[in-house]
Amino acid sequence: MTIRLANWVLLAIVFMNYLDSPLRAQILTDVPEKAKEIRVDEKLGDFLPLELVFIDERGQPTPLASLCTGKRPLLLTLNYSNCPGLCVAQLNGLTEGVAELSGLQLGKDFDMVSISIDPRETPEKAASMKQRYASLLPKEHDAKGWHFLTGDAKSIERVADAVGFRYTYDKKEDRFNHASVAIGISPSGKITRYLYSIGFAPETIRLSLVEASEGRIGTTADQILLWCFHYNPDENRYSADARRLLSFAAGAFVLIGLGASAPFWFSRQKALANNTPDDN
Repeated sequence: MTIRLANWVLLAIVFMNYLDSPLRAQILTDVPEKAKEIRVDEKLGDFLPLELVFIDERGQPTPLASLCTGKRPLLLTLNYSNCPGLCVAQLNGLTEGVAELSGLQLGKDFDMVSISIDPRETPEKAASMKQRYASLLPKEHDAKGWHFLTGDAKSIERVADAVGFRYTYDKKEDRFNHASVAIGISPSGKITRYLYSIGFAPETIRLSLVEASEGRIGTTADQILLWCFHYNPDENRYSADARRLLSFAAGAFVLIGLGASAPFWFSRQKALANNTPDDN
């Protein structure tokens, strides 16, 4: 069986996620022009077009504003149900990562939104997709927090453009060629992080959600970790920042030193006060 060029391009894009940055850059110089159209232009700090209205898996109109109410962060993906492989791999990986999360619950601490990039898809298709992946989640997660949305071509193009998600449509093969990315969205609709992978480590999902929540979820330890770590897109995970770790260690050393010496300082001050001659 012959594998067509479009299939090779998709496989190459997935493979790029696992390459070191210099090697990836070298290979990308020889990628065909059409393949270069499949990319993500990061728009960190920009906002989703919250006025857009999609249709959810129940057939109900769902404004993006109704999902960004200032309460919970979101993880956003763009997929379509007839995708021959990449979407399935990505959503399987995301489901597995969420299933292994500790301390954060879907539908309580965060939501997920999967928007179809195929304007022909129906709410029935979206419902089928939701049922497939919701069945893989542990009971502590509420599947109501995962929204599968469909919409018209104009709305899809606007939200894809807002997050920098560049994809193409192959009319001959009747397929969409696209990258695999999950996008962290703050409770107010701001784009905070891009996670490039088809497999998502629960620690990476957790820190990206804590970051997107703007302090609304997560423990104090999470906030400290987030300050000491930075997201490394080449490794698709949060890596330790040496400078920040040294600053934190230095600060901790000073605090420990002050805490240890404080009793002696107060004892000495008390002794000096007791030995002070009476003026009378």
